[in-house]
Amino acid sequence: MRNTARIVGAVAMTAAGIAVMLAGRQPSAAPAERVLRVAVSEADIEAIVKVVGGSDVSTFTLFSGCILRDGLDVDAAVREKLARADVVAWTGFFNESRAIHAWLEGIPAERRGTLTRPAWVDVSRNTKRVNVPVSACDGYVDLQFMPGDPFFWLNPENGAVIAANVADELGRIRPERREYYAANAAAFARELGAHIERWKAELAPLEGLRVFSVQCGWQNFAQLGGPKLMSCRQGPATLRTPESLATQLAASELDVILIDPNTPPGYAEACRRRTKAEVVIVPSSVASLTEAAQYPALFDTFVATLKAAAARRRAGGP
Repeated sequence: MRNTARIVGAVAMTAAGIAVMLAGRQPSAAPAERVLRVAVSEADIEAIVKVVGGSDVSTFTLFSGCILRDGLDVDAAVREKLARADVVAWTGFFNESRAIHAWLEGIPAERRGTLTRPAWVDVSRNTKRVNVPVSACDGYVDLQFMPGDPFFWLNPENGAVIAANVADELGRIRPERREYYAANAAAFARELGAHIERWKAELAPLEGLRVFSVQCGWQNFAQLGGPKLMSCRQGPATLRTPESLATQLAASELDVILIDPNTPPGYAEACRRRTKAEVVIVPSSVASLTEAAQYPALFDTFVATLKAAAARRRAGGP
């Protein structure tokens, strides 16, 4: 099976390699007077960590771009921060842990022995997943996709679960602040729940709208109802060429094609030229919004984009 040996090796390296690499380093709770340094794999997860940790945490994102890609690496600008992190919050996706491990392993052994071993929190625990297992269009299943679509946080109903996972781990590190983190997570869940009900009401009239997302992950959001969101890859993290994809979509009688702003421009151009669908650019991460954007802002933007596209479609406009 393609890539199986590579992925199995990454899994083993995650489970055992990191422990060996960090041998002799003991997990320790940071002093109460010091802010916890939290490395987070994804900007959208970081937005939740900030709310739960409040003034107790200082956060930074480890990766930019798609976490599925081969050669994923910790961003150069935050590598030294990772070396001093108290907590690593990741999505349970082994491509992330492989990249983190690969960089940490490169730290000279004498320096590694002086660093504090970070606590790891898998924020995916107990989340709802779609496409279990995820497969390419030809039915191939990559081992690391067996739990389902890795972009589970694009279902906002998982947001409260992620917040609870973060609160549990921070509370374990700082038991005296456990109630503070739990209260922050609960407040986040209540506010997010109100947003979810509003999004469901706004999406309901869009049922029947045929939408294709070039960016993977938005099928998670489709769990709230509304339009049918479709996505298909030639393989994990592999899109067809712009012309090939546009030709395939031209026969699908789509209403809307969604494209992330970080997608190469050739895809939007080809889809506009070859299909009758409305092609719209919509962010798939808070990293593409304003610097202070919070988790719900991502879905507010997405719903507003869908509503506007649907209205233009009904009016017969461009």
